Amino acid sequence: MERRGTFLTSSWQFHVAFWIIYWGFGSLQDIVFHSHFRQNFNLPIVLGAVGVVYFNYYYWLPRWLIERKRYLFWGLSMVAIILANAFLVNLLVGSLIFHDDYYFKWQATYVMAIDSFVLVAFTTAFKFMQQWNERNTYAKELERKQLESELEMLKSQINPHFIFNTLNTIYFLIEQQDPKAKEVVLKFSDILSHQLYDYNKDFVDLSKEVEYLKNYIELQRLRHDEELLDLECTLPRNTEGYQIAPMLLIPFVENAFKHSPNSTGFHIRLSLGVDDQGWLRFHICNSKNPQPGKGGKSGIGLPNVRRRLELTYPNRHRLTIQDGETRYCADLQIQLK
Repeated sequence: MERRGTFLTSSWQFHVAFWIIYWGFGSLQDIVFHSHFRQNFNLPIVLGAVGVVYFNYYYWLPRWLIERKRYLFWGLSMVAIILANAFLVNLLVGSLIFHDDYYFKWQATYVMAIDSFVLVAFTTAFKFMQQWNERNTYAKELERKQLESELEMLKSQINPHFIFNTLNTIYFLIEQQDPKAKEVVLKFSDILSHQLYDYNKDFVDLSKEVEYLKNYIELQRLRHDEELLDLECTLPRNTEGYQIAPMLLIPFVENAFKHSPNSTGFHIRLSLGVDDQGWLRFHICNSKNPQPGKGGKSGIGLPNVRRRLELTYPNRHRLTIQDGETRYCADLQIQLK
């Protein structure tokens, strides 16, 4: 079973391959500079270097340099450990294997110490690189989870916001004793059904979202006087194969109906389509009530849409808003594929 956070990689095969390559290159170097390289670069010496490297990587480096920040102590102690290891290994090799006075001289200790020092420096640098990578990965994972939590929070804010507006509509019709109230309740039940089954999903079929918009627009038609409402709506008939984040377009439509009405009439122009490259193009333009305060307080819908677009479609959307004194227009493009 592989473990994360180990030396070089979690696979033991890589460890074996690394040390075989190290020994092979060291032997080739000794062939060039020494006439009998086996006496200068042999398996016991390699094992001594392995011991120093792993002792530093797994124990000494984390204990004194990473945790306690004892830079001077770690540096001096590692120099002492490398020299002691080189001396003892050479003493063992010279006395028990080759019986050669060369291993009892300081030159042999110096050569092995330099070799071990290079390995320790390399693996120490790698340890810090590995720590940086793990921290960076952890930071990205934490950021991803935070973004997911923020997105869920934004989605949860849309639901009560929409229900609040729709209940206001139903209340208005009931107060006026309008027979359309029953039909509005039925449309509202269809909308709640969409929210119940599709709202918590990351993406829904675009056809369902279009049907959702149709129900909402029809609900608003029933509420407003047809003589005052000038509505042009163009919605696609075939949206198979495309998906979209749920409840992403409805805040624009909500605001159009919310802020447009006045005693002289109002107009709303809405169009939605998808081109061959998979770009959704949504355009809505509505008149604005010239009397401040008649349209009600500004809601949380559009700010949430902006943030949801940033989280769900980063670098894959364009939103342009023109907010004039008597006219409000929004153009939204999303790359669905």
